[in-house]
Amino acid sequence: MTTQRRLWIRWWCGLLVLAVVASLATARPADAAPVETYAKYYVVTSSYQGEPERLSVITQRFLGTTARTTDVLHLNAGRVQPDGGRLTDPDTLRPGWIIVLPWDAYGEGVRYGMLSAVGAPTPTPGPRPSTDPTPRRSPAPDTGRCAVAAGPQTGSDWARQELAAEQAWALTEGSGVLVAVVDSGVDGSRPALGGRVTTGVDIVAGNERGDVDCLGSGTAMAGIIAARADGTETGGGIAPASAVLPVRVVTTTPQARAADVATGIEVAVSAGSTVVALGGYVDPATPEVAAAIRAALAHDVVVVAGAATTTDPATGPDDADGLLRVAGVGADGQLAADYRSGAVDLVAPAIDIATLVAGRDGTRAGSGTQYAVAFVAGAAALVRAALPNLDAAAVAHRLRVTANPAASRVPDPLTGFGMVDAGAAVTARLSEEERHDELATLGDDASPGPAAVAALVVLLLAAAAGGLAWWSRRFRDRPGGTIPDDVPSHDHQHRHDDDLPARPPADRIG
Repeated sequence: MTTQRRLWIRWWCGLLVLAVVASLATARPADAAPVETYAKYYVVTSSYQGEPERLSVITQRFLGTTARTTDVLHLNAGRVQPDGGRLTDPDTLRPGWIIVLPWDAYGEGVRYGMLSAVGAPTPTPGPRPSTDPTPRRSPAPDTGRCAVAAGPQTGSDWARQELAAEQAWALTEGSGVLVAVVDSGVDGSRPALGGRVTTGVDIVAGNERGDVDCLGSGTAMAGIIAARADGTETGGGIAPASAVLPVRVVTTTPQARAADVATGIEVAVSAGSTVVALGGYVDPATPEVAAAIRAALAHDVVVVAGAATTTDPATGPDDADGLLRVAGVGADGQLAADYRSGAVDLVAPAIDIATLVAGRDGTRAGSGTQYAVAFVAGAAALVRAALPNLDAAAVAHRLRVTANPAASRVPDPLTGFGMVDAGAAVTARLSEEERHDELATLGDDASPGPAAVAALVVLLLAAAAGGLAWWSRRFRDRPGGTIPDDVPSHDHQHRHDDDLPARPPADRIG
């Protein structure tokens, strides 16, 4: 092989490497499947009250103030609209454009649905019912009109000792995690919950806030999850630095409509909750609620629900990744209800629990599966904060395999993998088998990205080029190989060197 041919081969290999790297670097993200998520949105019309639509007017209509126009602009700036345009000027909107709204927007024209990263929503559900499109917000929760009696302060603190959450607090207290409590609302005026409860949403009323509680169960769940241990009320929540989103699906009557619950779960996902705790008024077996739970799981949300009892219907989501079905127990191991065999993932404290009370100071003893749900939701919040790279399925898996006891890896029909252990769920080092199972749930995030693929291609091509160069030298130097006239062999070179006059000694040079 001539020197010129070797140079040509190396030049083409280098060109091929550059072409591959360039093609990977310039690959368009749009070639991948569009990402979809639940969102609130508004479809721009040709005019509103005789004037062209503007972003500030839309913000005033659905959020009650123009001060949040910048927030809405940031949600939509650069987003590809159905006609291919992009929002750059808040005063220039085209009919048919989709304006994504914050989770607390409400009013006539606000819609919910799966909204892809590009293009139109799929599907387009109907507008949210609203009797008054004019925003009305009270300055503070009106808890006095539905205050809950404090009752005796007899609950014990055995539950928090059982979960050993303090072992995880050296690493995290749940900061940055939003936990949705789908129940009766949460009394945001309680000192132990100060700064931990968002305004929330009242699904029943449609245009009210969710940080009001007339029944008390939602406040009790929020206290178990995120209360501050200030020495004056309860012993503190499992994840005291997490935030709670109250989603109110019941008001004064302890009965929730399936449609309201399904909408509440959708709102919780849209608001950015990564853990959803379903209270005692929620029936996960109804078709609407089951569909909403599956959608939440598909959006990387851990859903914690009470385990089905023998009297509950046998339908609904069952043993799904990211779903934790929880049974309640007492300090002596007694089950809080007659749970269906094989329908339990974990157990948690649910009998004689010291809980916060809405509308009054102090605590009272309570029992019910919803308290077990709250304990597991708090543990999930700790795991999500400590290990943010784990998806919902991996979080649920870790909570199962670190439960006490879970050595057999085979769940008991009535108690599942055992008592949830918040401390171990955060701090435990999983075995190789458990670690493999955990990594297997990471999905696409564990696959190599374009940069890794490009690096691998470059290495392979470089190895091929090096191999080709080695082969050409090997062939050239082989005794029977063809040696072109223009490339002298080693023997020719040696003979040529022998014919040269001897070099003078170094001390005689010059």
